[in-house]
Amino acid sequence: MLRDISLKNYRMFKDFQMDGLARVNLLVGPNNSGKTSLLEAIHLLVNPHNLNEVFDQVLSPRGQSLLLPDRWDDDLEILYQIKPLFYHEIFTSEATLCIESKSDDFQSFSLEPYPTPEYIEGLNLPEFMTRGIRINNYNLLVSHTQEKQTIYHATEVNAKGITSSYFRGLTRSGPPPSQSRPSVLMTLERLKLATLVEMWNEITLTPKEDLVIKALQILEPDIERFSFIGGTTTASGILIKLRGREHPVTLGSMGEGMKQMLNLVMAAVTVENGILLVDEIESGLYYDVQAEMWSLLLEIAQELNIQIFATTHSWDCVRGFAAALSETKESDLGKLFRLDWRGELIRAIDYPAEHLKKAVYYGIEVR
Repeated sequence: MLRDISLKNYRMFKDFQMDGLARVNLLVGPNNSGKTSLLEAIHLLVNPHNLNEVFDQVLSPRGQSLLLPDRWDDDLEILYQIKPLFYHEIFTSEATLCIESKSDDFQSFSLEPYPTPEYIEGLNLPEFMTRGIRINNYNLLVSHTQEKQTIYHATEVNAKGITSSYFRGLTRSGPPPSQSRPSVLMTLERLKLATLVEMWNEITLTPKEDLVIKALQILEPDIERFSFIGGTTTASGILIKLRGREHPVTLGSMGEGMKQMLNLVMAAVTVENGILLVDEIESGLYYDVQAEMWSLLLEIAQELNIQIFATTHSWDCVRGFAAALSETKESDLGKLFRLDWRGELIRAIDYPAEHLKKAVYYGIEVR
């Protein structure tokens, strides 16, 4: 579990440190205070083996990736706008981007523009891995360290800060990780139907399926079960069986809150021993059910060893989070962090459960 995270030269974070992370962390703060960017940074940090996939998940929702047809075989090539990942979009040799967590097992993710030949040579890579690499061509070095293993990639970024989805893998140093720690990033686009189907294949006919049903029953107590069919969207591709009704109904007929709850809990139960990252977690959910949602997520986080980071602008979501925490036996299970600007830097102010409870009781604004 991450206990701290630091960011340098990542998006609007010039130099940022956040300590004392809990199992469940709710991030609040004004617009453009870095809440979504922090979720992205964690996603980049804990996924060393899926570089292209993670870059796509971080950049595509912001419109910072582009699909181009290949002239030769009609396949699609993905172009990434890398410069927006850097602080003030400065892409120079002095602008190394770095994301780190020093607690437990040290982890780091860095993007180094224009690495020098001496730096490449200092890595002591096998000759066959560096053959043909010219620094003028491969002007971005990606390094990812987890569990004492470092993975290096190199790629070319043009003058406009754009690179293709081709990252040349250079080497791995150190022993392989004992177990990769997965993460799921839920942006405002939410999960695609194909992703939900893959998750369903992992949980069907297991106790995790019961947790999903339990979550849906928070919104509609008469739900008995659900099933995936051959639809093209989440709304049309999932059927819900209601108690007392002969025929099932589509998920789309039950509102946005039901789709949000399904996305949220299916992601949670399939990221066991990993990290769930959710942007605007309250989206589509009625204020009166949010305490129950948080209670269930706290239960799942403990049972499946999940760490959760979520953002919100909603006071009802904050209040529901505080109410759920007040009912737990572990006072340090969850924490609220407010991100805000202090001059040119973003800083985090933490509210442990007891402080958050008092703030909500007295109506003290924490957002």
